[in-house]
Amino acid sequence: MKTAKRLLSLILCAALLLSGVSLTAGAVSPAKTFPVTLDAQVKEICDEIKADSLLDIESMVTNLPDVSAPARVINKVMILDNGRFSEAMFALRDKCYAADQVTLGKVFYFIGAYFKTFTGCNIVIEEQPDGRNEFIIYLTYEDGSVDALHSSAFYDPETGLFYGKDDKGMFDIGFNFEMSDMVVYATINCWMRNFGFCLAYDIFSYTTPFYYYNTRRFKFYYAGKEWMIQIWKGRYMVANGAEVGVYNRFPGLIGSYYNCVSDEDMLNMSFDLYHDDELLFSRPECKHWWINGFQLSKTLYDAGELTLKFTVEMKDEAMLKAFTKAVKRELHRDVTYQVDGLKVYLVW
Repeated sequence: MKTAKRLLSLILCAALLLSGVSLTAGAVSPAKTFPVTLDAQVKEICDEIKADSLLDIESMVTNLPDVSAPARVINKVMILDNGRFSEAMFALRDKCYAADQVTLGKVFYFIGAYFKTFTGCNIVIEEQPDGRNEFIIYLTYEDGSVDALHSSAFYDPETGLFYGKDDKGMFDIGFNFEMSDMVVYATINCWMRNFGFCLAYDIFSYTTPFYYYNTRRFKFYYAGKEWMIQIWKGRYMVANGAEVGVYNRFPGLIGSYYNCVSDEDMLNMSFDLYHDDELLFSRPECKHWWINGFQLSKTLYDAGELTLKFTVEMKDEAMLKAFTKAVKRELHRDVTYQVDGLKVYLVW
């Protein structure tokens, strides 16, 4: 496994170094773009997203650099029989898949596919035997063969929902997309759930040019654990968005790190995000640990221009009392709330 990781690292480094240039007769010239085509349905979807937001997906995918140049150089210099090498990598892939080592299997697959040398790809939506419409990427190689990559991203034309299998989100990245209101949102079992949350994550986001949001943290003690409910609102790259996250940890830990709550500790939550009196979008009530939404838009607002109205349902009276005290103690005191039973309605 270490050998595979090292080899993959070398490939990535070479791609980064050489994807911006092409070598021709000892001279350096700008790289060619990688040939990517979209079928009519995919192009129509891209056009609709572009019309309602700042995101031009078609332009992004059809202007990628031709990353095959490093593979051609390595094949020539090392006199590599790329066909046999790729088949060996694919055999290791199949062996890993059989052993349920999917991640390592994908590493071997991409190593083999890369050195087989791509010449282009076509992105399509095709109906699968189970009736779902899946994004398929057809990769064409120098030897003329074609490989179909199943993306695990599905599209429902009736609802406009883009989703993934096994609650892992589109392309297994942890997010689905509702085209009806142009909102991206996280699934319950997204990969970020494994990493908890700490102050460093927010600090890192503030150092990038992509995120301009405000946040508030409500910390309290309940049922033998330290809890934190954190909220966010603002601009996220090309979207207006908001988040409500629920975290906890056992007492005595030092630092700002909290675990994402278990299924047993998830809470019923919902929210509406407004700009002045205009409702931008809603996230319906559901049991979650991190309810969020990021609406792609051509008009992006500062966090101070947005109003987040959200609800959180507590487990019992003790939790309700502890949480509302934490809201009152919050430094900025700019969140107001009302209580109905165990449900808390908050405005920020």
